[in-house]
Amino acid sequence: MRYILLTTLFLQCTISWAQPGVSPEREIDGKSFYVHKVEAGNTLWGLQQMYGVQADKIMAANPSLSEGLKAGETILIPIPGDTATQPTPTVETSKYKVKRGETLYGLSRKFNTSVDEIIRLNPVLAESSLRKGQIIKVPGKVDEEIEDPNIVVDSNDPNEVPNPFVMDTVKVDEETSEVVKVEFNDSIVEHTVLAHETMYSISKRFMVPIETILKENGLSSTSLSEGQKLKIRLKQERINKLTIKPVPDKYDPNGSDTIEFEVKERYKIAVFLPFYLEHGKGYSKYVSDVSTQFYMGMTMAIDTLQAMGMNADIHYYDTKRDSATVLKALNSPEFANTDLVIGPFFANIQKLIAEHCKQNAIRMVVPVGCETSMMEGNRLVYAAIPSDITLMRRLGEYVANNHSGDRVILVKPKKEEDMPLYNSFRYAYNNAETEVPKAALNETNQESVKNLMTTKADNIIIMPTNNRYHADKFVSTVSRSDFRARKNGIYIYGTKDWVDFESINNDFKNRYNFRYASSTFRDYYTDLMVEVNRKFRERYSTDMGKFAVQGYDILLEMCSHFFLDEAQVNLLANDFDLQQISPSDGFENNHIFVIEQEDYELVNTELLEDE
Repeated sequence: MRYILLTTLFLQCTISWAQPGVSPEREIDGKSFYVHKVEAGNTLWGLQQMYGVQADKIMAANPSLSEGLKAGETILIPIPGDTATQPTPTVETSKYKVKRGETLYGLSRKFNTSVDEIIRLNPVLAESSLRKGQIIKVPGKVDEEIEDPNIVVDSNDPNEVPNPFVMDTVKVDEETSEVVKVEFNDSIVEHTVLAHETMYSISKRFMVPIETILKENGLSSTSLSEGQKLKIRLKQERINKLTIKPVPDKYDPNGSDTIEFEVKERYKIAVFLPFYLEHGKGYSKYVSDVSTQFYMGMTMAIDTLQAMGMNADIHYYDTKRDSATVLKALNSPEFANTDLVIGPFFANIQKLIAEHCKQNAIRMVVPVGCETSMMEGNRLVYAAIPSDITLMRRLGEYVANNHSGDRVILVKPKKEEDMPLYNSFRYAYNNAETEVPKAALNETNQESVKNLMTTKADNIIIMPTNNRYHADKFVSTVSRSDFRARKNGIYIYGTKDWVDFESINNDFKNRYNFRYASSTFRDYYTDLMVEVNRKFRERYSTDMGKFAVQGYDILLEMCSHFFLDEAQVNLLANDFDLQQISPSDGFENNHIFVIEQEDYELVNTELLEDE
């Protein structure tokens, strides 16, 4: 079954998603509409992007949307530039030179037309994306639409179309930058709450955050009643005030400046995974199965991204853990113009691809653990999984902020390879900023832990080791000395590796409130997990494993982050906080979940604290 699935994958190695174009059409009162069936994850913003129709026009055609989108319902999308009942009119056009970062949707708003009309005037755009400097046709007279007597135009370039918002130009290091005009137009509407409306549906309808609605109306709860009046502030910010810095003529792989990436109508993503389709040297059934699960999870995320209006091609490459195979893929015509790389799993292949991405300005997301040295001096690497050092540093900050009234004991490990974990926790704890004074940090060795235990407070004991033998010895020491603490007054913080230490039984973990820091937390009983897993089961006749969940979250989050202006997405087991150590380095996920074993189940402590 797995082999058939993977063979099918590589027979169809390119998966594309784009504006539907196959939605059924319906004519009502002489007007034509697309008939769209709402899917989970659909938003007004996504439909607007998908069909090239403004959200207010979709709302006007579907009064029921006042209560928000509902999965399974059918709605009407007005067909832009509807020609069903009348011949195509003759449109006066002008030539326009495309600027960096411009999109079809942005140009449709700029020239008061539709995306379909621009494509009709420029058929080549149906097959390719916009390019900086490209000359296209737009409706109307460009000079009348964008000319401004205050604009300073370089007379040496008669073909250059001026920016309509430019008020002046300045010189920066002999390069011209534009000082841009700012226009704000806030409006407040008064909305009467309808039956069955919720704060969430109102937030989605007006595209205003729930927190903003609560603040504007002086509310402390999201509960609503029919007939209640709400003030909704709609902010329309035409363009922000800024000075546009000159774009470097050439990308510097060793630089530290912010890299500007082209905004496209369609993106290309490459995924490198060790599928071992042909088995061969180094074959591992476990690794092959993990890669398959990761791929299966990504296919589920594609459905969600498509609903959000994203256009992309995704190509899968079987790395086989072989450098020659990977080099061949990197230099193939298929890989050209790739915008994002996801993968691979193994360190030697990671470094190879990371260097290629660095030299060619391609963003690379590493979905599993990687060496921190790979991020040094490479702004294009994004580590989705924090290193053990980062996990321990964040755990130090957590303990400092959550155990101010307790006895905090840090145990010095015996293995030299565990000392970086010890030092990371120690430094983070001592330097953590807290709202209240933190507890003193008591440092000791394994044999002397018992001397620091107390019955007057909870004992928070941190043992930063990944060594099974020394973790076992520590457990025995605590078990012999727990009479020195009150009942249920011991909290043991270990590492995520302890979860797999079968020699440390669950009774111990339960009795001593075992905790650890992790970058992921899977709860298979949340509404979202149940829904996604149900669809996964329908497609693959099995449930989502942890690697399938990871594949889903990483593709969804990274595409949103890079290509959809960080549009909000709901993840299954992750919460990413990507940070740089310095402007010349890569990004590492700094978010942690602190997981506790309670009643023989692993539980997110944030949920425990909310109860």
